[in-house]
Amino acid sequence: MPTVIDTTYYLVKLYAYNHEEIFGDNTENRRFELNGLGQIAADEWQRSAKAYTNLKLDKWAIWANRLEGVVSLRETASTGSYSNYGSKPRLLTSFVASYKAAAAKRINLLRNTPGSPLWQRGYQERFIPDNMILKRVQQTLEQL
Repeated sequence: MPTVIDTTYYLVKLYAYNHEEIFGDNTENRRFELNGLGQIAADEWQRSAKAYTNLKLDKWAIWANRLEGVVSLRETASTGSYSNYGSKPRLLTSFVASYKAAAAKRINLLRNTPGSPLWQRGYQERFIPDNMILKRVQQTLEQL
């Protein structure tokens, strides 16, 4: 088994196309509840991550118009660096692209809208530099 050199954490945000609120609704008691599309988005998030051995999902949540989650990348001696300075990590970019394609395909089949955009172009990611900020982000995601 390769030796883990470093683990880095990123907060990832993926928005629905035009920020449409398609993944669920707030209930009468002000709790957010996933609908069928939101459940597909959640299932595919977990399924897509299984294909990447050096990527792990941490805390994550889905809102009406977006998915936010903490993703950890494990760099090993055999993988080398995942990114060039100043660019998004290739492993993270690959995972997000794969996830967005798979979720869009499943959701568009259900909605009978093949090929329609489901996601905003690109994604937002923020490097989490230390454990204090990581814990704060995790707590925020747990409260939702």
